[in-house]
Amino acid sequence: MNNIYENTYIKVLYNQNEQLVYFEYSSKTENMDVEEYTLILKDFIEIMYQYRPKKILGNMAHFNFIIAPDFQEWINENLFSAYATIALDKIAIISSHEYISSLSIEQTMEEDSAQSYKFEYFKDNKDAEAWLMAT
Repeated sequence: MNNIYENTYIKVLYNQNEQLVYFEYSSKTENMDVEEYTLILKDFIEIMYQYRPKKILGNMAHFNFIIAPDFQEWINENLFSAYATIALDKIAIISSHEYISSLSIEQTMEEDSAQSYKFEYFKDNKDAEAWLMAT
């Protein structure tokens, strides 16, 4: 996998053979503000359009940012519409260890009204990868 984006809060890798984007948030997200998260997601949307992956593996185990309901709507309108445009097939998410953060992630995913892709939560990368690679 090639490292295609990295900052204090997130690292994004791309596997061209599998058409897979992998991202992993750090525990430093507890210090992130909405403006920083917005910039990260805008960059991530650009990555989606540039690489057009078919699969995403998101490791949010250390994600410690609570996504407010109004920002969940922004994500639906911007990020999820990008997923639909690129014809994404599957997303696997490693759930946050923090209950409130995990709940806000789940609520955000439920906001996706189009949800034109398969989606599952997992506790570890191994199970998530197996699910993503299955046809």
